[in-house]
Amino acid sequence: MNLAGDGTSVRAPRRCGRAGALLAGLVVTLTACTTNTPTPAASSRSESGGTSGAGTAGPGGTSGGATSTPVPDIAFTPITGTVLYPPVPFAGSDGNTHLVYELSVINFSSGSTTIDKLEVLDSSTDQPLLTLGPADLEGSTGRLQPAGTRAGADHLESSEAATIFLHITLPAGAGVPASLMHQLTVTAQAAPPDLNPIVERITPTSVDARTLPVLGPPILAAGLIAADGCCDATRHTRAILAVNGQPYVAQRYAIDYEQLDDQGRIYVGPSTDPNSYAVFGEQAIAVADGTVAVAADNLPEQTPGTFPTNISPAEADGNSVVLDIGNGFYANYAHFQPGSVKVQVGDTVKRGDVLGLVGNSGNSVAPHLHFHVMNGPSQLASEGLPYLIDSFTVTGQVDSTAAFDKAEAEGTPIGTVAGVTSTTHEDQMVLDQNIVTYQAAG
Repeated sequence: MNLAGDGTSVRAPRRCGRAGALLAGLVVTLTACTTNTPTPAASSRSESGGTSGAGTAGPGGTSGGATSTPVPDIAFTPITGTVLYPPVPFAGSDGNTHLVYELSVINFSSGSTTIDKLEVLDSSTDQPLLTLGPADLEGSTGRLQPAGTRAGADHLESSEAATIFLHITLPAGAGVPASLMHQLTVTAQAAPPDLNPIVERITPTSVDARTLPVLGPPILAAGLIAADGCCDATRHTRAILAVNGQPYVAQRYAIDYEQLDDQGRIYVGPSTDPNSYAVFGEQAIAVADGTVAVAADNLPEQTPGTFPTNISPAEADGNSVVLDIGNGFYANYAHFQPGSVKVQVGDTVKRGDVLGLVGNSGNSVAPHLHFHVMNGPSQLASEGLPYLIDSFTVTGQVDSTAAFDKAEAEGTPIGTVAGVTSTTHEDQMVLDQNIVTYQAAG
């Protein structure tokens, strides 16, 4: 939501001194301030007709033997924030521990406020775990995105809201903090110049160290590209949507699985024919025992090469299946071929059961299997959760998202990182642009 103000000063309702003037500039609406006007004395007679047994206490003092509540220090914070969903740590295929989450911020001042630096601190030690500057926040892939946009910025206009997409990487074996604090260094246009830069601390959050499900593969195949996966791919990890009156990131940990042939190509033949794509028709299988919560199988195949138009939110995942796999975790599969879904709502499935065939239905530009795990059955009104795959092999690494896009658009061999050797992994999450092989257990 972008509620840009006019940047004008706001007159305080009465003379408040320096603190009141600062509040008038930073907070726009000043509701009250300290004055020299005496406060009317409290009645010496209680409502029941008795007399009060204590006088008036000063700041931090006591009245009638009772201890007063301590008055907190006052710090002016033009940027306020909330954490949308606490981070859940998980082990990635790089051997590191990752925390991925979002900080929702609002500029509550009457002028533009620039974020010069953002530090995420371990609350128990005050040590920075992540430091971001303007170069990390702005630009086409910037982490500070004003509400309703997908482009980054290094500042917020008056009254503007935004989301900061955060990703902390901890080395293998490092302790995971129990809670995090966010420290911003900002320059506020509405603040008196001698107060800039302002250092503020906002929005402590706990770290949700829940037990993660260990799953089987969603597809059995070699040469699978984990496209747009965690943790910094903008298409899924930053796909924040306003649904049912609040923001969600259901696709926070989503992967689009495409497949390479033996020459490193995503498709061979006409790019508009789904049958040209290596992954088309592969079987998608249950990652765990579960119950079918959603099953859709009546949507048409789309023509590859361009995103379809006039797709409703309810049809975005195309022919799809959601499995309730227990303990508040739901596995979502999307874009099956029409007529290929083999389960219905209420069915129970076992790990490895075939759910449907990889297709190109719904909001899809090329045949692929979209897979993610979330905290509810809704494919959009839920929060994405991490998970672990019990066994997989990483056989390569795509150079970049740009290299993937080029291979998908042109049908040419995909660019890969040189020198990557095949490695086996257990109980980790596949990360963005890994090239993986999934095999049947045993």
